[in-house]
Amino acid sequence: MKDCFPILCIVLLLIGCDQQSKTIDHNNATTDTAPVKDNDIDIVPVYDPAMDLSAMGGDAIDLLGDTLGIKMYIGTMQPGDSVSWHFHPDHTVYVIEGGTLDVYFEGMEKQTMELPSGVGFISPPLSDAAVNTGNTTIKLLTHDIYRPRKE
Repeated sequence: MKDCFPILCIVLLLIGCDQQSKTIDHNNATTDTAPVKDNDIDIVPVYDPAMDLSAMGGDAIDLLGDTLGIKMYIGTMQPGDSVSWHFHPDHTVYVIEGGTLDVYFEGMEKQTMELPSGVGFISPPLSDAAVNTGNTTIKLLTHDIYRPRKE
């Protein structure tokens, strides 16, 4: 199972890199836009609080902190639970309790992922939805990092 983890990280990195030039509008549609540049540093797309997982996840999300531009939360998914389309800015994920997820990344086919307990990864911005298709409860510690947008 741990042999799949490097592939998962590469997939998430590639997906996130592809989505860095997209923003999410209030109708859940994507709009292609060029990233804003400031001294050759990309500026993150506009944050839409309506698409934030802490708002979309309901009782499955336990918000631990929200300060200094970082939201830290634990997401819990029982077997059969799902989370609808949502957006992550730059973020980290640590798998507290692993399991099997079907993940739907924007613009891609469903990806079935085995997430072993005790692994973590860092990902650039992306939007996704997921279903716990396994027979175990999945718990993920996530840090969403919101960077100020320069006007």
